[in-house]
Amino acid sequence: MKNKEIRNKSGSGAVRTVGIMMGATVISKLLGMLRGVLQTRAWGTTPQANAFTAASKLPLAVFDMFLSAAVLGCFIPVYNSLVKKDGLSDETDMREADRFASVFLTFIIAVCGLAALLGIIFAEPLLRLMTAGLDAETFALAVTLTRMMFPMMIFTGAAYTLVGVLQSKGSFVAPAMISAISNAGVVIYLAVVNPLLGDKGIYGLAAAYTLAWLIQLLTLVAPLKKLGFSYRPRLDLKDPPLIKALKMAPPIMAGSWLSPMGVLLGQYFAAQVAVRMAVPGATTVFDCANNIYVMIAGTLTYSICNYTFPKLSRLAGNDGKGFAATIRGGLVSALYIAVPFMAAALVLAGEGVSVLYKRGAFTAEDAKNTAMALRPMLAAMPFFCVTELFSRVFYSKNQVKIPMFAAVAGIAANALTGSVLVRTGIGSVAAVGAANGVGQFVSALILFVFAVKRIQGLIDKGLVRDTLGILFGGGVVFAVSAVMSRLVSSEPYTASFITNVVKAVVIFAPSAVLYLVLTKLARIGLFGKNRL
Repeated sequence: MKNKEIRNKSGSGAVRTVGIMMGATVISKLLGMLRGVLQTRAWGTTPQANAFTAASKLPLAVFDMFLSAAVLGCFIPVYNSLVKKDGLSDETDMREADRFASVFLTFIIAVCGLAALLGIIFAEPLLRLMTAGLDAETFALAVTLTRMMFPMMIFTGAAYTLVGVLQSKGSFVAPAMISAISNAGVVIYLAVVNPLLGDKGIYGLAAAYTLAWLIQLLTLVAPLKKLGFSYRPRLDLKDPPLIKALKMAPPIMAGSWLSPMGVLLGQYFAAQVAVRMAVPGATTVFDCANNIYVMIAGTLTYSICNYTFPKLSRLAGNDGKGFAATIRGGLVSALYIAVPFMAAALVLAGEGVSVLYKRGAFTAEDAKNTAMALRPMLAAMPFFCVTELFSRVFYSKNQVKIPMFAAVAGIAANALTGSVLVRTGIGSVAAVGAANGVGQFVSALILFVFAVKRIQGLIDKGLVRDTLGILFGGGVVFAVSAVMSRLVSSEPYTASFITNVVKAVVIFAPSAVLYLVLTKLARIGLFGKNRL
């Protein structure tokens, strides 16, 4: 299978590929949620939990802010520009693209290694910037855990680059599976090893997280070898494709700050809520809410965006109609799946949080607060879809300053909204989620407006029809779910695990079936012309 030509799938083939990616992502997310469940069961909202939450977020937040989007956002367009627009059949082009991949990977490893070293050295002042309300002992623990986990940046950077190689070569399933393997490793640690370590278990958890990223990296070796890619370490700072990628990087870095800054701002505002409104464990509550949101939104959006991005990169320079059609297909497909899940999740947030987290040290009050923070975040899920897709659209066209501007505006809106709500005491922990949602809305609006102005033929009657139909179907799902919830009345925060699971199924199933029937009859979404 070495150097086979990549053919862009369409129709049922593309839907099937994305479906497999989503299935793999669901498995990964479920294991991730099980990991979260085991963590909250072991530590709840205790000082140890708060210390680990702060520590685990810092290395990944630094990576997400400065490298994650830049790695894939720079790498995939440049990699695809080095090969034929219609595939990878030319061996010379293929070798040049893979040579660039080796240069880029070496550079990323060097940069991430330096960043990890600086993170270890400056862990204490970095944590002070993003945490508040931690006592001295908890803060000291957070510093130690942070230093243990900063080396994961090296494995993360390398893994992201290799994922870009695989996706550019048309391999999408393997990248979707790597997180499941690493999550399974952490779950095994929590279930088997942690009980044996007693008070030292939290240190073992930090080590397990770091090792998990190494496992992710190693898992990519076999599929890459199968596709004919061989890594040859080479650091060449004068390499023209690398220079091209690095010139794209700064705006892409800034443009990627919306989500990680949203997490950091959320942690900050949650800490303020804990102090101002006497909500113990508010930072852990927000972390749990954000984990659920990312699980749902990420599962429903990233597979479509990741599948679409390499195709957009190949079409950006020479196919206006195909480029616009690919965007419409990605947008409609993402909204078709995300909107009904958002509608149902708004109604079933309490049941979902209780099923996932309410046990052990995580109390019914913690679950209630988590659901309060989660609902306004869920309401912004369609905007998350727009932001993720259209950021990739502009990256593929090397118009990287537009996502940067949108992200900065979204961060400012998040910060302003959160400051006002928290200082005035409005909404308690819900204020944290609301601020995050406002930021997503502002960013999505800006990206969409620029896309309409700059991409010819983006909006057509089919797109308007499909979008309105999907939104109407989402409204039907919300209404039916709300009515069913009242008919199957029970307090989710005191109900048993089984009761909440049965209630969620009974409420969601009828609305999901109705949504599928209505959209199929109307021939919209996955049943219409505008799809992947």
